[in-house]
Amino acid sequence: MTDFLLEIPSAVPDSGLKQLFVKSPPFVVDYSDSVHELVMWGDPVGGDEFVTDPDVVIDPVSLISRVRGHYYFLILNRKEREFFAGNSLFSILPIYYCEKEGEVVLSGNALELGRYAGLDTVSRRFVLETVLFNYPLFNYSIIERISLLPSNSYMEVRQGSVKLVRHTATEDLFSADPLPWRRAGESVNAAFLDTVKKYIPAGKYLNAFTGGLDSRTLVAAGLAAGGDMLCFSFGAPGSKDVEIPDLVTGEAGLPYLKILLDDDYVRMGSLDNGIEFILNASGTASFVRGHYLYAAKILKRHSDCMITGNFGSELFRAANVRGVTISPNLVSLFSSNSADEAFEVIRGSSQFSSLAKGAFDEEWDQLKQSLLTLPCFNRNYRELTRNERFYVFIFEEVFRKYFGAEMVNQYIHLKNRTPFLDAEFMKIILGTGYAGVYSEFFEKNPFKRYKGQVLYAQIIREAAPQLGKMITDKGYCPDDLLTLAGRLKVVRGYVRKKSRPLDPATDLFSAGRAFRHNAEFFRKVYVHPGFFNQEIMADSGQAANSTLYTILSLLIAMAAAEDREIPLRGNPKNDI
Repeated sequence: MTDFLLEIPSAVPDSGLKQLFVKSPPFVVDYSDSVHELVMWGDPVGGDEFVTDPDVVIDPVSLISRVRGHYYFLILNRKEREFFAGNSLFSILPIYYCEKEGEVVLSGNALELGRYAGLDTVSRRFVLETVLFNYPLFNYSIIERISLLPSNSYMEVRQGSVKLVRHTATEDLFSADPLPWRRAGESVNAAFLDTVKKYIPAGKYLNAFTGGLDSRTLVAAGLAAGGDMLCFSFGAPGSKDVEIPDLVTGEAGLPYLKILLDDDYVRMGSLDNGIEFILNASGTASFVRGHYLYAAKILKRHSDCMITGNFGSELFRAANVRGVTISPNLVSLFSSNSADEAFEVIRGSSQFSSLAKGAFDEEWDQLKQSLLTLPCFNRNYRELTRNERFYVFIFEEVFRKYFGAEMVNQYIHLKNRTPFLDAEFMKIILGTGYAGVYSEFFEKNPFKRYKGQVLYAQIIREAAPQLGKMITDKGYCPDDLLTLAGRLKVVRGYVRKKSRPLDPATDLFSAGRAFRHNAEFFRKVYVHPGFFNQEIMADSGQAANSTLYTILSLLIAMAAAEDREIPLRGNPKNDI
């Protein structure tokens, strides 16, 4: 659906834009006039309306501001003899590029681009960033001389000369005086319901329905709009992400598809999908997220379009949990009082000690200089609060580096529409106190964090009241957030949760079980002594360690980059 490879020549071709594609995707928009040509692929929601507008201006800024969804575009302006290539707001679907024989070559996958361009040297800088932060912080790819197009930017190519242009400054979306959230509810409710309508396709579609509030609010909005939906979720047997939606959809009379990450998935689907997930994501993500790809392959049998709650929690709630999405080392960067303090913490981290001693000294020195350009240290952002500086990074990098890996895998099989990331809706939210960006950095106070949940409850009550009376994975109903008695119930639940120790055996998506089941495979993975500490493999196949997951996934991607065979289940002779 989005797989592509194209060459932009130094001279304007006589033939159309589509002739530039070495590998052509299914084009959704194909437009031309006396001056311009435009092709778009992926999921440009409203793309046809854009090109049929009699007052249309065919340029990247107009296109990105008016066309919703996640997509790619290529524009040719014959009069000015220039090309423009880019992707949608926040660059969730990636563009990798390099130079080959005087031409600019682009692809959505760095590994595929490397094979085409004859490049196979692994980027040590990419490896260093990925080990330290779970994904690359900057615009390096796994292969040297192949770069990632920066966030919120497009490429301008004129006579072989490449210029990268930033079209949106995230910090400009923030408000110096946001409307208090208690006064903004009614207008925001209406805006959200109107936004969701624009993403609902004409035919049957899939709607994610987990145990939380993001997806339930989207289900409610879809019901209010009259959408023909099939609800779905996936998770390990007994997990709240499958048991609660199963219960709620049954009571509400909604069609529901339960995708179990059970023993069959662990035995037959986890390894192959995990490896494929890594390669589709160009080495930026771990095999433990292969269940997203596994689910997408099942979901495409029912529709080519799904609507999910991706980015909702991040938009409304102040980030406060260290983990895979927001690594401890990333938190250290934004919480430290100085760059030197942050560098010392990172240098002493377990992630850094997993690297071969002294092997990355040069790259570490280079990385430290790059880290000084981040909003946490860059004086250009000094007028922003600490949390606002952090959110610039979340919007511009975490969204595309973490969630983008899932979505590039999903888009191979079906479209993932994410109304929470709609540009117009974001502007409305960021103009109010609902936005998590205006909270304190890593806000812990539950009374200050629940405002987004109140908004969800209000929308559900207006759009589909029956869903507000049914339990969520937090142990209370959405309607509880709207009454004093209900809020007391929420508080009691929060206190009980904080008093109970976290169960380390929790394995919501069977990632740990899958890792242990495939232990024999992972023991075969060659750990390059020039990159990694050999001791990290001592417990391979036993310990559930996110750093180990990351390194093993990198080793698989490195083998692909260097065109070495990757062993698959059922073909044990192909050792890395």
